Amino acid sequence: MDKPEPQFLLEVRDVHKRYALPRESLLRPPAEVHALKGVSLRVVAGRSLGIVGESGSGKSTLARLVMALEPPTAGQVLLQGRDLHALSAGDLRAARRDFQMVFQDPYGSLDPRRRVWRTVAEPAAALEGASRVQQRERAAAMLEAVGLRPDALDKYPHEFSGGQRQRIAIARALITRPKLIVADEAVSALDVSVQAQVLNLMADLRDAHGVTFLFISHDLAVVAHLCQDVAVMQGGRVVEHGPVRQVLREPSHPYTRQLLDAVPGQGVASAA
Repeated sequence: MDKPEPQFLLEVRDVHKRYALPRESLLRPPAEVHALKGVSLRVVAGRSLGIVGESGSGKSTLARLVMALEPPTAGQVLLQGRDLHALSAGDLRAARRDFQMVFQDPYGSLDPRRRVWRTVAEPAAALEGASRVQQRERAAAMLEAVGLRPDALDKYPHEFSGGQRQRIAIARALITRPKLIVADEAVSALDVSVQAQVLNLMADLRDAHGVTFLFISHDLAVVAHLCQDVAVMQGGRVVEHGPVRQVLREPSHPYTRQLLDAVPGQGVASAA
């Protein structure tokens, strides 16, 4: 019997992104930065993908396009077969319940003037029109899911540690029960011990709730801990893509080998 075709949750098809630089002369057209150069990726539902590369490789630009925060210059981004950038404003708003984002700086992404329960409940309130009581109940359930006590509901972001604030940000992303969470350098600002706690939390949530992560990082060891697949980006292109074990143990591209060589010790390959 033939195996069933895998269900692609996310497809990035030959995506380009160019940014115009400020004009240096009225007589010349503005110069451009070609941030993404024909990026194509597929993410199978239930298999988290890590995007690895140095600063300026195009990782965060790709994240913004996947989140439909910016349009591609060319190409398509499909979530469950629908081109996000071709949807009407209303349809895109409705589709956003299926994909959420966790940012690098948890404090910067949380409103310091709002109590935690309101911040966590905001996506559900905006997308589903839940009542105030329902919002608070959902927020309490999500905070419990990420390991925070009920008394966190009425506190403000400054009353928490960095790791706790990132847990709050994850709870906020989970509240609409999304199929995809884009995490852009979500643990890079945390201490190593706290990184491990948050990564273990993400792995538990992945397994318990079936969430698929698109996890963007410069750290191969972090990606090896959370993701089944990895794509290596350099200069706006994907230069290597495959299962984590294969890519990290037998890298085929010189840039991947360079990234591996830059990691102290041999922990990356053994973690894969």
